[in-house]
Amino acid sequence: MDNFVNALAGGLSLGALYAVMALGFVVIYRATGILNFAHGGFLLSGVFVAALVSESHGYLVGVLAGLAAGALVAIIIDVVFIRQSRTQDHVTLTILTLGVNLLIVTEVSRRLGSESWALNDPVGDRIVEFGMITMPASRLIALGVAVTAIVVFLLLFRFTNWGLAMRVGSQDAEVAKLMGVRLSRVSWTSWAIGGALAVLAGLFLASFPAAGVSSSLADTAFRAFPAAVIGGLGSVGGALVGGMMLGLTEAFAATYESALGGWAHNLSGISAWILLLVVLLVRSEGLFSSKQVARV
Repeated sequence: MDNFVNALAGGLSLGALYAVMALGFVVIYRATGILNFAHGGFLLSGVFVAALVSESHGYLVGVLAGLAAGALVAIIIDVVFIRQSRTQDHVTLTILTLGVNLLIVTEVSRRLGSESWALNDPVGDRIVEFGMITMPASRLIALGVAVTAIVVFLLLFRFTNWGLAMRVGSQDAEVAKLMGVRLSRVSWTSWAIGGALAVLAGLFLASFPAAGVSSSLADTAFRAFPAAVIGGLGSVGGALVGGMMLGLTEAFAATYESALGGWAHNLSGISAWILLLVVLLVRSEGLFSSKQVARV
């Protein structure tokens, strides 16, 4: 029973972080129609800056610098690469983000070297115990911060002019332009939010019990990609549900894979993709995506 409760708590915490990253995928996709594969570059560059700055200026300043760096890198990709591209084909631009991500990750990895960098967070390796639950304090804080970030994002999306402009633009860009919506502003702000959300999740994924900031951290951004697809790429609520499903699946797989025998070795490592396959077989467009109806 203790294993089940701890797996549940850990899965909720991990799922909330996946949901935050999945929101980054969704917000960029809704604003631009581009499936962004540079999320790993956002995450790694921002967390790298956070570790670098926190060493001399403290953890809080490092976090703010990291979030700003992730947002800035995302804006640069939008303004310099996406808008200046000679094609507006979304498939081509999606492939372009793959190339940009490779450049960013390679350069940051070169600067990181082979060792892990500490984030110098004040929580450190503290363990929290209450009832049957035993978990790192950083993961408990991550759950609270992730939920707060999700609530703030939903409020912005629902009650601000930016959120209204994004919803209108994603439905019909031409109508949005006629209504005076500045789609360029919606685009770069969406990229900035997506970059900052990736870094926010990455800061906790690099904290204890993780070893610290390393080049492999970029791969965790792609582990959140199934969450966005499972929920439906255009669905904000779907990203939240997909993230929680993904986190719980990984946590329970990691807890019980040893009891399933040798065939389940490293089941937690591929559980996200197994879950994605099952969902797409049942509902190819994702759980919460809406079908587009076209008049012909």
